[in-house]
Order: sequence, then C-alpha cells, then structure tokens
Amino acid sequence: MEGDGEDVVMLVVKNADGTTPDLELQAIPLEGNTVRCVKEMVCSGYESHPHPSQLKLVFSGRLLKDDEQLFDLLQTHDLSHPVIVHVLVRAATDPVTPSPTPSPTQHPSR
Repeated sequence: MEGDGEDVVMLVVKNADGTTPDLELQAIPLEGNTVRCVKEMVCSGYESHPHPSQLKLVFSGRLLKDDEQLFDLLQTHDLSHPVIVHVLVRAATDPVTPSPTPSPTQHPSR
C-alpha cells in the first residue's frame, strides 16, 4: 500500500482470546512508527483501553520489542495485503501492597 509516496501498511490485530473482534489499523506509516506506537493505537481501539505495557505483540512467531521500527520489521513484506499481528493482553494487576509486619509477641516475665 502506498499513500502520497509514503509506505503505509494495514495491520489486522488478532487477539489470542478468540472472543475479541479483530482490530484493523488502516494506513499506518512505516517510517517513524515503532511497536510501541502500534500498541498505543491498539489500546485506543479496545473498549477496555488497556495500558500499552499490558500488551504483547507477536508477528511471524516472534515477540516484538517496543523500540523496534515498523519499517525494519515489514520492509520485505508485500504491503498490498494486510499484515496480521497477534496481541496478548495481560490482565491489569494491582500494585502489591506489603502485608503488615506482625508485632513481636511479648511474653510476660515470670
């Protein structure tokens, strides 16, 4: 796909849970976009709006890192067809609160 002389891609994001509908991200410029940018787009497209840190993206069987450039990942792919990316969404976890430290038991002096 090309738009205004710039390489763009259509991403189809498939959720591994099997119940969430596929998310289509249209006309994503390859130049200047990272995996982190795609995660942010995915977050805004989901009703639950998960945080980008909760997402893991998988492409061609490989877990993608946030700082990877789309151009580097997709430069050899046929961009006239949608590119399929799988997403895993981790459940949000509450920050761990330390349990109170038990006070030492005092034994009465005998």
